[in-house]
This record gives sequence, structure tokens and C-alpha cells, in this order.
Amino acid sequence: MTPDIPTSDPAAAVAASERKRVVAGLADGVVETVADLRVRGRADEIAAELRETHLPALEEAGYIEWDREAGTIEPGPNFEEAARHVDDLPLPEVEPSDD
Repeated sequence: MTPDIPTSDPAAAVAASERKRVVAGLADGVVETVADLRVRGRADEIAAELRETHLPALEEAGYIEWDREAGTIEPGPNFEEAARHVDDLPLPEVEPSDD
């Protein structure tokens, strides 16, 4: 089941730090695959969270197009709507690396 996100409020929809990272990475041209979203330390936990929660929610809102088999992510039909709000959101707190 995909969590509901408020498609009428793009800023709220991308407020979760993981969702913001997806949209910001696509906007900056540095994210093309799910592997591009992994961070050091909790990579497996973060990858599972992305696959199970955040990527489906962004896809359902039309902010991304996600090919699960290829592992690719592209801007969706409503991407610009969400991307306009990424700079308005606070930066997520940086967690210390386990490495």
C-alpha cells in the first residue's frame, strides 16, 4: 500500500528528506537510478525505505517515473510542480557515516 501524499501541496509531498533527495537529484541531473540515491552507512535500510515508501509515493503523485526492473528514475509528468518547492524545504539533518 502506498502512503497518501497531498498532491495539492507539492511542498508537503516532497517534505520527507528522502523524497526531497529524489526530486532534487533529478532536478540537478545527478540521479538516474535507485543506486544513485544510496548513502553510506545505512544503505540497505535506506534502499528498502525508498522502494517501499518514498518512490511509490512520488510515482503515484506523478513526480517521478520509476522502472522497478531497470532501477531507473526519471522526472514524471508533474515533476516541475514538485521541483519548484525543493529549495523551500529545510535540509535534512546529516547522519554520521558508519564507514
